[in-house]
Amino acid sequence: MLDAPGLRVAVTTGPSYIWGAMFPESPRTDLLRDVTGSALRDALLTRFRQHGWSERSLEVIARADAARVAAFRFNAASIRARDLAPWPAGHTTALGDAVHATPPTAGMGAGAAILDAAGLVDHLCGVRAATTTLSVAVSRFEAEMRLRGSVMLTLAMKTVRLILATDTRLGTVLTGGTLPVLAAVNRVRR
Repeated sequence: MLDAPGLRVAVTTGPSYIWGAMFPESPRTDLLRDVTGSALRDALLTRFRQHGWSERSLEVIARADAARVAAFRFNAASIRARDLAPWPAGHTTALGDAVHATPPTAGMGAGAAILDAAGLVDHLCGVRAATTTLSVAVSRFEAEMRLRGSVMLTLAMKTVRLILATDTRLGTVLTGGTLPVLAAVNRVRR
């Protein structure tokens, strides 16, 4: 990446903030998808102020480069194992987000893909040792991947539900009251 001048915008040279907001599906949220730049940043600031966000948090958003603020929709895969990899096993398979896409809030996508790759290698080693056929190895891999993916997605969606719960007046009050307590407990435990 460092050798490609067009991609250097991804390189940070100083302190950087990466922030995001997650809103439940609604007509109000849908309106944000067509807004860009400073209008989007201002709309987010207004919404966060309405929900009682602290001025220190809002300052980070207010100082964000408006050209780099964007809205997008993300979808996660089904949490039901039977819905993942619903095709018949054969000589070709898929892994990672192609099968069990996790929401960006989970921090599990790359790890899940690595576990999938390791599982596939384990099963393919059995083929090389002539203890099983390729299609049986792929079928067994996919069965394990569906179960593992289902567990990861279930955990990831708990985080999503928690985040969405804070987008209410009660959620804002509870979050504002409990986070300082949790931070103090964490400092004491160190």
